[in-house]
Amino acid sequence: MISTSRRAQVAAALAAAGPAGVSGEAIAADLGVSRVAVSKHVAALRALGYKIAAAPRAGYRLESAPDACIPEEVGPRLRDPLWIACEGAAEVTSTNDDAKRLARARAPEGVSVVAARQTAGRGRLGRVWESPAGGAYVSCVLRPAIAPAEAAPLSLVVAAGVARGLRAAGVDAGIKWPNDLMLDDRKLGGILLEMSAEADRVEWVVVGCGINVGAAPGPDGAFVREAVSGARVAEIAAAVLDGIAAGYREFLQDGFGPARVEVLARDTLAGRPVTVRDAAGVIVAEGVAAGVSDSGELLLDGAGGQFRVAAGEVTLRC
Repeated sequence: MISTSRRAQVAAALAAAGPAGVSGEAIAADLGVSRVAVSKHVAALRALGYKIAAAPRAGYRLESAPDACIPEEVGPRLRDPLWIACEGAAEVTSTNDDAKRLARARAPEGVSVVAARQTAGRGRLGRVWESPAGGAYVSCVLRPAIAPAEAAPLSLVVAAGVARGLRAAGVDAGIKWPNDLMLDDRKLGGILLEMSAEADRVEWVVVGCGINVGAAPGPDGAFVREAVSGARVAEIAAAVLDGIAAGYREFLQDGFGPARVEVLARDTLAGRPVTVRDAAGVIVAEGVAAGVSDSGELLLDGAGGQFRVAAGEVTLRC
């Protein structure tokens, strides 16, 4: 069972009660807390956007829940056994930063952090990741028993897992090397991996993913509700996390091969001329994209034949 906060447990009790409602005394008895504590949690839920009616002798009745990526909504929707805890808040600085703090404090594998908004989200190469309310922002702690060199394709493994999760939710996303999810050549979401490792083993990996769900992105962005009208943010967040878990498990069992098949099937760059730049914006490679290698590098066809690119930022050439 996923570990959740008392507030999330109160929310779950209200949801389970349905239209009949439930008394504060019954919730308090089930959770082993005081009636006053239940009242405080109900007030906190209302502040998050839950509409909760209350009447003498009838107790509390949940009328509606917020459409937001918050632990109270995402946690109950997680299905993969990897997930043991769902933490977070309506607003955080960065879900990745919170997950890294948990990892450094020896949090076990399978702890996730979710938020409805980030005030300092970031992408690869230190770029700012705009994280307005209405998106799904998730991070998680993984502890793969592998050497650092074996972790090279993990970003694509996660991208393939997220794409599968989104497909289960009705969104057919493409993958742009090395870490973007696309919809009709516009950016739907991005992935950020941060790692702590020794010479011979990975200590932890924090995986972060931001998906535009209901938040209107910039002119080059896409959002889930273009593909699935009425999609709920928490459902998309849970689908993303469960997709990450399934892809990660497959990677540990079978290596990069299965994820590579998914990446190649969803490759938005294949057959197109591209330019690759380093973090400083300097061009390091140009050619026609020809898929990814069996270790996750971008394959390019150039005048001198096919070659590999291990890292960089890719743009299409006109």
